[in-house]
Amino acid sequence: VAAHFGGSRTPLVISWPKVIKPDKQPRSQFHHLCDIVPTIYEAVGIKAPSIVDGVAQDPVQGVSMVYTFNNASAAERKPVQYFEVMGSRGVYKDGWFAGTLGPRIPWAPNATRMSSWSPDTDVWELYNLTADFSQANDLAQQMPDKVAEMKAAFMVEAAQNKVLPVGAGLYTLYYHPEEAPKSPLTEWNLFEGQRRIAETNAPLFRSGFSSQSAIEVDVPANASGVLYAMGGTGGGFTVFMDGGYLHAEYAATGLYRYKAKSASPLPAGAAKIGVALIFEAPAPPPAVQAATLTLSVDGKVVGTA
Repeated sequence: VAAHFGGSRTPLVISWPKVIKPDKQPRSQFHHLCDIVPTIYEAVGIKAPSIVDGVAQDPVQGVSMVYTFNNASAAERKPVQYFEVMGSRGVYKDGWFAGTLGPRIPWAPNATRMSSWSPDTDVWELYNLTADFSQANDLAQQMPDKVAEMKAAFMVEAAQNKVLPVGAGLYTLYYHPEEAPKSPLTEWNLFEGQRRIAETNAPLFRSGFSSQSAIEVDVPANASGVLYAMGGTGGGFTVFMDGGYLHAEYAATGLYRYKAKSASPLPAGAAKIGVALIFEAPAPPPAVQAATLTLSVDGKVVGTA
């Protein structure tokens, strides 16, 4: 979430014994991830290349932190920094921070706000970070002119850094997943030992895309291991064995988790495992469609979710 520092403020430790004299004073100057590369360039004494392999490069964003290495109280050199993640956005400017959650509330397991969301009606919060490190005192209602100034600063940074239109990253993820890049295939044959398939070439295990899998396997006693998996930490679909039991799990955006498990361990020997993930009729976007997950072994249903 870009609307608050709770998800993005992280301590940074830099060690360079030949140059930086160690002390116990933390550096309070505001900096961001994009400042690391400029810091390295200045530290090693080189300029960022303007052309790489014949391709013109965008200017490096960020401000070097070298000036803080041996001067803990040096005047801050980074006046402004924008943040934006799928409509959640914020901006730092001269010790102040303003932000808005946008269409998604990270801790709310539903997408009801998405269908009626407009960035023009988002409510912004305002914090004086110099006096309020933990963003506990929202000053937006008391200082509407300051909020307007900060929102304008965000728009300047957003335009310069190709962020606009706000929330564009949600277009295929939530509103029109059918337009996202995908494989033209409708059937895949996968084999033991295959490591990875690019998502755009692989089966889709996301809301609205039904699938059926048939797995021919020689099950060892008390089997444990992954049969197949698609996705990552933010979401995906996996079928696996654990202690002889057959499992499947569907996860989305870190908020939705649906699990199916066989009622009893699978016996050792050859088996044909079936996995059906069937979504119901499409719902108006960006609603998450309901689905039924069914596990079967040799044609007999052993688990559902």
